[in-house]
Amino acid sequence: MDKKFVIYDPPMCCSSGVCGPNPDQALIDIQGTITGLRKSGVVVERYIINQSPEKFKENPEVIELIQKHQLKVLPITTYDGKVVKMGAYPTLDEFKACYPDELPDKLDSLVTVPDDEGCCADKNSCDISCGPQYRQGGSNCCGDSKSSCC
Repeated sequence: MDKKFVIYDPPMCCSSGVCGPNPDQALIDIQGTITGLRKSGVVVERYIINQSPEKFKENPEVIELIQKHQLKVLPITTYDGKVVKMGAYPTLDEFKACYPDELPDKLDSLVTVPDDEGCCADKNSCDISCGPQYRQGGSNCCGDSKSSCC
């Protein structure tokens, strides 16, 4: 089995949690990070407890943590089957720390904002540099309130 990240999410209404008129910023950020990781060849799976409870049962450590701490322990992130973070989503640096020698070199470019173009150069898609620190003052990474490229 290849090494992979698995994120075990709390109950949500949609697969990413980025839905509705006011999605949680943490969910927007993690979705952008996951998209960037996947584009770089990193395997990231994501399961929501109310949509894929069987996936939670496949990892005894995850089930034990939920039984001990209830749903407040979610999200839980595992790497190679071992818990690496719980109670919050990992940052890009935390993902990188799990296996720094194995991450694709091109992943480093995902955190670099293109010169004079911001994080959405083509205005149709974003990479993980779309975090709030790179936003151009609009309500999303493209700098306007009409687009939702993140």
